[in-house]
Amino acid sequence: MLKDESYATYYDLLYSHRNIPAEVDFIEKVLRECSLVPVKKVLDVGCGTGIHTLELAKRGYTAVGVDVSPAMIEAARRKAVGLPNVEFVLADAINLKFDREFDAAIAFYGVVSYFRDDDSLLKFFNSVRRALKRGAVFIFDTWSLVGVQAKRVYYETPFSSFRKAGSMLAIKEENWRIDFLEEVAYAEIQWSVIDLPRNEINVFKHDLTLRLFTLRELTHFLYESGFELCKTYEDYAGRPFTENSSEIVVVARAI
Repeated sequence: MLKDESYATYYDLLYSHRNIPAEVDFIEKVLRECSLVPVKKVLDVGCGTGIHTLELAKRGYTAVGVDVSPAMIEAARRKAVGLPNVEFVLADAINLKFDREFDAAIAFYGVVSYFRDDDSLLKFFNSVRRALKRGAVFIFDTWSLVGVQAKRVYYETPFSSFRKAGSMLAIKEENWRIDFLEEVAYAEIQWSVIDLPRNEINVFKHDLTLRLFTLRELTHFLYESGFELCKTYEDYAGRPFTENSSEIVVVARAI
């Protein structure tokens, strides 16, 4: 099985430790507080297999998920059978083209961190902005340079973690290296998935290079793309963002 196919096949297992209903509760709270338009249509950029897209659709929103991976989109469409108000589109996030505008957008689980150079980051923000109505909210998360620096020893210590869903178990082994001159984090990740229904163990690896940001530079790039900063949080539990936060949840509004 190819890496991309493995990741899509086991995506829900790999993120089984996340509380999706609670994260969508957070989305709805933020939309009530920051949006200047009624929210009915939501765009999920980098949707994976649609775990947030589908939850939004179940709550009555018209939800559209976008991902660059054919395997992810195929898996998401299988899960969406029977839901008339959800759609999944294969597309590049820096070149979104829709014949309608959305009332809100999300990009969860570090999507923004994959745009490592300024040009691609601006293209991404501009692409999302074109898809939104004026006054609409864009919620995303990424890594905070200052907070990661404070916890460098923790991040650069190899560690393992586990995920369990039904009769499947996933073991995640991580090795990180932080480069503060380049403002990126390099990660070597290996997944070992024990799949009892299939009577197999599937091992696959993926290497990541993720950009680290300061809040000031994010605010600058957002403004250049037609957004204003509304709020920041440490996580989807709504804890306040501080200099010790290794992650940052950004709430921006289209202007």
